Amino acid sequence: MRTFVAASLLAVATATSSTTTAQANPIRRVVSLLQAMAEKIEAEGKRQDKAMQKYICYCKNNKEELVKSISDGKATIELLTSKIEAATNAKTQAEADLKQAQADRAEAQKANADAEAAREKEASEFAEESGEMKANIDAMAKAIPAIEQGMAGSFLQTVGRIAANSADLSAEDKDAVSAFLQSATGSTYEPASGQIVGILKQMQDTMKADLKDATATEASALADFNELVAAQNKAIQAATDTVEEKTEQSGELAVQIVQLKNEKSDVEEQLEADTGYSEQLGKDCEQQTKDYAAVKQTRADELLAI
Repeated sequence: MRTFVAASLLAVATATSSTTTAQANPIRRVVSLLQAMAEKIEAEGKRQDKAMQKYICYCKNNKEELVKSISDGKATIELLTSKIEAATNAKTQAEADLKQAQADRAEAQKANADAEAAREKEASEFAEESGEMKANIDAMAKAIPAIEQGMAGSFLQTVGRIAANSADLSAEDKDAVSAFLQSATGSTYEPASGQIVGILKQMQDTMKADLKDATATEASALADFNELVAAQNKAIQAATDTVEEKTEQSGELAVQIVQLKNEKSDVEEQLEADTGYSEQLGKDCEQQTKDYAAVKQTRADELLAI
């Protein structure tokens, strides 16, 4: 349109140039009009150039920011992926440790229960055995002086039973004691010989020694039991502490994994948006640059025509 106007004005100026000198002022006005049009086109071009420079700067700055944002987003996703993997592995290990601690605690508790049952049985057997030993020792302590003095009584039957059940007495000594007791009938009898009294005293000493050994064995067993229970209680407490610790750790890691995955999802969404915007911005800026190049060429042609 502007080219057409310029050409028209130029035609008018050419046609008018053949007129008289009196018509020179209209030509000058045409020339002035053309000059004004050129100045206006140049001014408009400068304004457009300035606007285009701003747009180019906008494209460049935004492109650089988007490139950095995309790069940072990819790095963040990589880091979050690594953290999620580490947290997942840590949670798996915590759960395995928790399971092991629960098994260790159950095992220690069972060991305690088994030890307590065994201890109760041993203590009961010791009480019965030691009670019988003490009764026999007391019986022998009363029987020996009486036998030495030739006294009779029910204690003779007790002595016979003790002798017959003694595992430490030889068969020969048992026969001697049995023969003596069979001869000791009635209210009185001949005092026992030194052999019989010696056998009975030896039995008494053996029973005392057996009672002492049994008491020592019971004390040792009780000490071992207490030591075992203390160790198992310590193991139970340690396992309980681990159970509590790993339960808490597993829960915290589960929350952390969810948070990391949510954060990663947000970053991925932002990265997708930035990538799409960057691509579109590149296309828009490229097209705008081409369009403006055409505008500049048209403007140059108009100025050339004027």
